[in-house]
Amino acid sequence: MDILRFITAGSIDDGKSTLIGRLLLDTQNIKSDILDSVTAPENGNELNLAYITDGLRAERQAGITIDVAYKYFTTPTRKYIITDAPGHFQYTKNLVTGASGVDVMIILIDAVNGILAQTRRHSLVASFLGIRNIVVAVNKMDLVGFDENVFNNIRNEFRQIAASLQLQNICYIPLSALNGDNLTFHSSLMPWYTGETLFSYLRDCDPHPSSDSLNTRFIVQYTKDELVFGKLVSGSILSGDTVYSVKTGQSAIVESIINNDAPDNNICMKLSSIQFKRGSVLSHVHNQPQCTNEFEANLCWLDDTTPLQPGREYLLRINTAEILCTITSIISRTNNDTYAQEPAPASISANDFARVRIRTNEKAVFDNYSLIRETGRGIIIDCNTNNTSGALVIG
Repeated sequence: MDILRFITAGSIDDGKSTLIGRLLLDTQNIKSDILDSVTAPENGNELNLAYITDGLRAERQAGITIDVAYKYFTTPTRKYIITDAPGHFQYTKNLVTGASGVDVMIILIDAVNGILAQTRRHSLVASFLGIRNIVVAVNKMDLVGFDENVFNNIRNEFRQIAASLQLQNICYIPLSALNGDNLTFHSSLMPWYTGETLFSYLRDCDPHPSSDSLNTRFIVQYTKDELVFGKLVSGSILSGDTVYSVKTGQSAIVESIINNDAPDNNICMKLSSIQFKRGSVLSHVHNQPQCTNEFEANLCWLDDTTPLQPGREYLLRINTAEILCTITSIISRTNNDTYAQEPAPASISANDFARVRIRTNEKAVFDNYSLIRETGRGIIIDCNTNNTSGALVIG
């Protein structure tokens, strides 16, 4: 049974938490004790769907989502991991962190308020992370009388954003998360909409492009005796295959594969010889990743206390590999509102997106992010504080 990872993103009060709560409720994935805990006695024991994901007390008191929450549910055909990210501008870094690695982003738009500045920023995050499948969910259609023209106007406006950011594979769905219209059933109140419900889209979405199976990448987590433990992030490895490290030029034969059915492709291999260490990327010799100590990347700066300082030494982490690096220059910065590429500033601050040039102290192994996401993304860590300062994608 495969796993679909998706995230909800939207401005404050667009209904992200309510949407997730309704989806869990309508797919019968909420236990009775949880239902009891999220009722509101002051409102006649009425169920508050948003409380299902807003688990922090501060969130409940403030009525907003301020952290990234995860929920899991299963249907007979698929497992799902839901990420509920905050909608406020100051928590853009939470969204970037939560959205890395998801298969689908659901961008919620309030039918009453339309597209806002945060909608544009969330769309920029989707573009930055190369998210392959996007749902534009126009929520609270009940508050505009289920008017088709409202939905069409928002859809047409978002299409301009999508064209500017080169977003593809977009599905537009009008819905009411509070009442469940077009979530798990087609709403009789919107007979003019004949497309997919949100749940049918998530059920049928293919998260794995065919290119993922063409390039074998195994990330070494640790070794013990003659065994190598790690994660197969792309392609396939069979007993008898020869695996190769482009960084060291060494190879070994896979004598056997242990726990091949482990979750998330975490496997253990017995090799003919142990020449690899944590952080090694193993491939087939005829299809190797890149290996260099200078490259360009798109960077989102996450540190809200210290701006990026070109020339300063940071720690680059790609998968399990950690390498000292220097961001030698800022090539350009993206305008968060117009998406235009602006001339290189002297530094960038939290929530800025920029194109940068990086030099590493030793060679880094990676792929173009558009080819293999897990080996094409990384984080920048402040060597002094150990704080995660930035997220980057290569290519």
